Formats: sequence, structure tokens, C-alpha cells
Amino acid sequence: MTYRVKLFILLIALVVIGNGILAAACYRRCKVLMQAEIHRKARSIAATTAALLNPIVVGAIRQRADESRPEYEQLLAQLRKVRNLNRRNDVWTDSIFTLVSAPQNPQVVEYGADAEERFEYAHYPGDVYTRNGGPVRIGLGGVNHLSESLQSFQAGYLSSFAPVLDHSGAIVALVGVTLTPAPHSTLRNLGPAMVAPFAISLILAIFLTPILAHGVTRPLYTLRQSIEKLGKGNFDAGCIISRRTTGEFAEMAVAIKTLAAGLRERDLIKRAFSGYISRQVMDAITAKGDLSALNGQRRHITVLFSDIRGFTTLAEGMLPEAVVALLGEYFERMCDVVLRHQGTIDKFLGDGMMVIFGAPLDDPYQEEHAVGAAIEMQRELAKLTKVWEAKGRPLVRMGIGINSGAAVVGNIGSDQRMEYTAIGDTVNLASRLESASKELGFDIVVSEHTYQAVRPLFGWKFAGEVSVRGRIEPVRAYAVEGRSENPAIVYQ
Repeated sequence: MTYRVKLFILLIALVVIGNGILAAACYRRCKVLMQAEIHRKARSIAATTAALLNPIVVGAIRQRADESRPEYEQLLAQLRKVRNLNRRNDVWTDSIFTLVSAPQNPQVVEYGADAEERFEYAHYPGDVYTRNGGPVRIGLGGVNHLSESLQSFQAGYLSSFAPVLDHSGAIVALVGVTLTPAPHSTLRNLGPAMVAPFAISLILAIFLTPILAHGVTRPLYTLRQSIEKLGKGNFDAGCIISRRTTGEFAEMAVAIKTLAAGLRERDLIKRAFSGYISRQVMDAITAKGDLSALNGQRRHITVLFSDIRGFTTLAEGMLPEAVVALLGEYFERMCDVVLRHQGTIDKFLGDGMMVIFGAPLDDPYQEEHAVGAAIEMQRELAKLTKVWEAKGRPLVRMGIGINSGAAVVGNIGSDQRMEYTAIGDTVNLASRLESASKELGFDIVVSEHTYQAVRPLFGWKFAGEVSVRGRIEPVRAYAVEGRSENPAIVYQ
């Protein structure tokens, strides 16, 4: 489907949807206004009727036996007269009645007089007034309580109630009025009024869409060619469009030229530095568009050293090609684990590697990521040794040392050879812990600093103390024994 066809369909859809939303909004607003007007009329009829009725006559009708009294006939005649006078084209009174408190239970509301003649719909004195299938209760105080809660007693916009007051101002009864919307509702006349503008908008859209699509498609085709060239790595190709093109398309052409310049600069950075920095560092540089991420700075990091134990002896009995293949397979697994835990691969050290967590980007969970990576590295090595064992290769083990603290991180070296790395006592201690892991008899050994940062997250065991060159006091070391959902327990 071409862009022109899509644009045609989109415009037609917008016209239909826009007119539909407008019609729905108009209908909703008219409905609200009409309901408010109907309720206003219901209130007016109820209030007028309540003012016309004799409170003594109304209050006298309370039970079925009162139907034989002349006051009852008088009251019915008044109610029916009001009802019939208010059955017009603009308003239709469906029912009008009086409500009083039940003599046995003043909290229950009962019918007094009902103007309805139809037997199946009529109510008689003493019938309980119900709503939603149950009797209406108005609380202590009987009908008089309605003077405080009459608003909540209303039953929808078609009904309204007004109090009948005696000479002292006390509520004797209520007059209830229920209306029915007029047969010829105003809402029914809105349909024809909305069809004409809808048809005009649709016809204009059908005729104007091809013209608009033609004007839009031509510069878009040129812009697409320019973007395709950028995608193929031709950052020197400009975006050439007609001089008559103005507005958004001209601005888009300028933006594409700026984009090409930025991509050219990033491509130069990648080519210049991709040979000696990790993928995370490269992503940080390209995201910021400058080299500030590589500047040397002191920051808190976590350093991980790993090493295959006895690899030198192992390599002496293998062909060089086999050694390279083994290391390639080993580092492939380990690097995947490190990158999944947001680590930066600093360097490979023969059969070992140095990893930084918390640089070049800050990582508030760097200690957890480092220990988690170490655990998963050991698991991956276990899987790998099973594969090697099936191929007749010897089993290997790996030692890991982790330490957290301040270090200088950034570009270190000369103009001829630079390296993004970390230096400092934090790095040296991590390397020493890795070397001491074999002596301590554990595969993963961490320092006191790392241990305190993630103590609740893993299971631990005190590994011993490690003497470090340049330090008087030995360093306490801990061995991680996997993740734990309970607070860490250290076994001395």
C-alpha cells in the first residue's frame, strides 16, 4: 500500500472520527441539558402542587379506609387536574402522588393518594413506597426528616419531590411527580442537522487528499533517498530537495544534514577507540557524543578479577590451537555473564580477566551486580566443564576476587597507546583476593567493603584473613555461597 493511499485512508478516517466525536459531544451535552430541563419542570410541578394542596386534607389520608372520605376524592381530583394540565408536547406528567409516614413505623414512607387510574399501576393509601425492590426508609423523624435530606431522596432526573407544609411550617406529606420525555425529543432532530456538515467534510477530504498526497510524496521521496544513503554509511551525502520546498520539509532536510554530521563524528570515534575500550564504554561515548566519559576521575567502583587455576600446567599438555579454542569458548561464556550484569570488561589477563562495575556509568547496585556475576560465572563454568569432559578435556576451576572502593578510572597511557582502566588500592586488593582464593579454599572471595554492601542479599561464610603487601593489618575475606532470601549469617 503506497503512502498516498495510506494518507487518503487516514484523512477519511480522521474526518469520520472527528465528526463522530463532535456528534457524540453534542449529543451528550444536549442530553445533559434536556435532563436538567426535565428535572427543573418536575421540581416546578411538584412545588406548585404542594403549595396548592390543603395540608389538612393531605394529612388526613393515611390508610385504605380513608378512600371513602370526601377529602380523598377531593385530593385525587386536584392531583389529576394538575397531571392533565401538565401533559403537553414539551412535558408529559406520567404520575403524581402524595407520600406520608407510616403510622406503625414513621421511618417507612407510604402512599397517600395516587392520581393513576390504571389498576395495574395505581397505588392506594397505606401502600409502602418502594424503590429498587424495597421500602424506602428515611431515618428517625419520619417525613420531617426529609427537610434535611430531601436532595438525596430525589429519584433521578424524571422525578421530583416537594414538601407539603402546615401553618407551622412542619412537613405533613410529600408530593411526588414523575415525568416522561416528550414524544418528539429535541435529540431526534440533531441527526439531520449533523449529516450535512459531515457529508461536506467527507467530500472535501476525497477531493483534497490526492492533491495533498502529491505535494507531500515528492519531498518525502527525496528525504527517503538521503536516509537510505545514511543507512549505508554514506555520511557525506547531503539531502537535496527543491528550493521551492519550505516549511517542515526544508527543516527536515537541515535536520538530516545535521544528523549526517553527528553520525560521521560518532563513526570516527568508534573507529578510533573501538580497538581498546569495552562495548559499554563505547555506548556511553556515543550516547553523550563526546569523550567526557573517558576522562580520568576518582569514583566508587567494584572490581572483579577471575583466573583459571592451574591453567599454565594445563596448557603445556595441549596443542596451541586447542588452547586458543578453549580460551575462546571460556571467555565467550564469561563475557556474556559480565555484560548481563552491567559490568565493563577492562582487560584479559592471559587466562583471566579484569571487570569493572560502576564505570563508566554510575551503578548504585554495583556490588550486587558483581557478586551476582561471579555466582553466574561459576555456574557457566560448571556447564562448560561438562561439555569439555565429554570431549576428553581436563576439568578446570576458577577463582574470583571482588573488592569495592574508590579508584581512578579513565584513559591511561600515551598518545600511541591508551587504555580505559582503573588503578588504585581497590584494584590491587581485588587481584590479591583472587590470588588468595585458592589458598583459602573458596571459589569466590570478597572483601569487607563488598560484603557489607550486599550482606543481606547472599549467603556468606567467613573465609579468613589475607595479608596484603603495604598493609599492616590483614584483610578480612568472605566467601559467597549463593543468593539468600534471609538475612546473611556469618559462620566464624
